[in-house]
Amino acid sequence: MIGKSLRFRLALGLTLAAAVIGLVGLGLWSSGEARKLRQGLEARQMRLAAVAANGLATPLWNLDLLVAGALLDTLMSDPEVHSVEVQPVGLGSKPLRRLREGATQGTLIERRFDIVHGQAPDSSIVGQARLVVSTAAIDAELQANQRFFTGVLTAVLTTLVVGCYGWVTLLVRGPVVRLGEMARRVAQGELGIRVEPPGEGELGELTGQFNRMSEQLAGATDRLRQSEARYRSLFENASEGIFQMDSRGRLLDLNKALAHMLGFASSEAALARTRSVFRLMHLNRDDWPPLIEALAVQPQGVQRWPIQIRTLAGKPLWLELSLHRVRGDQGLLRVEGLAIDITERRRAEQELSAHREQLEELVAARTAELVEAKQRAEAASLAKSRFLATMSHEFRTPLNAILGFSQLLNLDLSLSPEVRRKLALIQESGEHLLALINDLLDMAAVEAGRVQLQPQVVQMRSLLELSSAIVRPRAEQKGLHYSLVLDEHLPDRVMVDGQRLRQVLLNLLSNAVKFTDRGFVRLSVRNLPSTAHSARFAIEVEDSGPGMDEVQRERLFKPFEQVGEGPRRREGSGLGLSISQQLVRLMGGQIQVSSTPGEGSRFFFELELPIVEG
Repeated sequence: MIGKSLRFRLALGLTLAAAVIGLVGLGLWSSGEARKLRQGLEARQMRLAAVAANGLATPLWNLDLLVAGALLDTLMSDPEVHSVEVQPVGLGSKPLRRLREGATQGTLIERRFDIVHGQAPDSSIVGQARLVVSTAAIDAELQANQRFFTGVLTAVLTTLVVGCYGWVTLLVRGPVVRLGEMARRVAQGELGIRVEPPGEGELGELTGQFNRMSEQLAGATDRLRQSEARYRSLFENASEGIFQMDSRGRLLDLNKALAHMLGFASSEAALARTRSVFRLMHLNRDDWPPLIEALAVQPQGVQRWPIQIRTLAGKPLWLELSLHRVRGDQGLLRVEGLAIDITERRRAEQELSAHREQLEELVAARTAELVEAKQRAEAASLAKSRFLATMSHEFRTPLNAILGFSQLLNLDLSLSPEVRRKLALIQESGEHLLALINDLLDMAAVEAGRVQLQPQVVQMRSLLELSSAIVRPRAEQKGLHYSLVLDEHLPDRVMVDGQRLRQVLLNLLSNAVKFTDRGFVRLSVRNLPSTAHSARFAIEVEDSGPGMDEVQRERLFKPFEQVGEGPRRREGSGLGLSISQQLVRLMGGQIQVSSTPGEGSRFFFELELPIVEG
């Protein structure tokens, strides 16, 4: 109890502080006093040496050893002199010695000096002396002074310690006792009590902190009670089942919702029947161990664990449990759980699963039928394409005969204008039909994979000029400005399937002329950076026609799709651009289009073709 007393600790602290101060002061004073006394002793030794040197000079010169000895006895009368020794010079004289009898005390300080006589030749040395003094006297004086200083310092420090102890006790003990009493009452539950501060300063601030702590504890306790009341209300009125149990499966609490699920009128009735979760829920013995094992290995708890139980009446019930472990105030482990009745949902899931299985079987059967139908359609389409590709000669031969005979009949000058008009109609219709047949046959050949490029040496500039020459008359008939813009650095000869490239150019140019009513049509070919053995061409067909929107551009390259309006939609088969795209892809390019409604269109693609030297 004494060791824990605040007063004892204050007294002990003050005593230790005073002792340290006293010891330090005593040490500093003793060190200075000892140094001062030693310096005085050394000064007196020096004076005695000077007196001895003067007094012994004449006796030693006269070789009067009796006088010299008497002088040494006089020196020994000084209690601080321990010994003195004189060695005359010459004549083989023995040294004169005087030594104080008794045990040597203190520290010995030795000083040697020469004895010089003024009448000797050249003031020569007549003897050598050694004077030894002892510090015993000053040591005794220092000890006496230390005892006196220690007594005075002890009295002063004792008075100071006692005074400070009394003052601190008077100033601190009362407030500390009141604070201790306040802390005891707060610990017993008297929250919100206050203690009057003793005034300003640290104790006043400490008392204020205790008062604020008491008020905050009271407020926190009130809020905790309110929160507990709200939690209890939620616990009791929740629609889901809530329960608590210990680590051994013993129920600690459950709410009304879970009690009603289990067939009890209240939670008290359920707990009164049994505290065992296993017995209360009539769990299957095989379902409970996996749940406990999962809860043990999963720190975050078990979420949405389906389990089947039986109510008090024996009715099967499906619950979805969510469990997590918590540690109580005393470190005991408990389990908190949430139970949701999923019996209806489970029944609906089973029905849905049955419907889904039935639907999957139906979809599988329909899918098999669709796959079979798709395969039949693809086989028929492939057979059609192969048939059209094979029958190209049979399609063209009769039509060529019709066109040939109409041209021969047109050479007869005797025919009337009416007959010539009808022959021209036959010729125009036949050529149109031949173009449609050619498109159909080309598309069939592409789909059947029967189109193969036949590269050969082609004069690139001549091919471009010839394609322009074919389209230019029709453009001029419509009042359009047609232009051909060629890069001056185009290579002379390249390796390409000239017929297919001309077919692509004529299709793009014919479409531009067909859909443009005013303005221009332009074919541009630029030479892009290339290697020494191949050339890259940027080919563009641009017009000032009506342009296209995004929907039309997406349909542009699909077979049998036409994006024009009015009669121009019926002038072609809708295969030209699709065939041209396939041919350009075979050549290693891709036709792209840039168009805005009302601002015309631009078709462009790039080709890399081998250069033929010579």
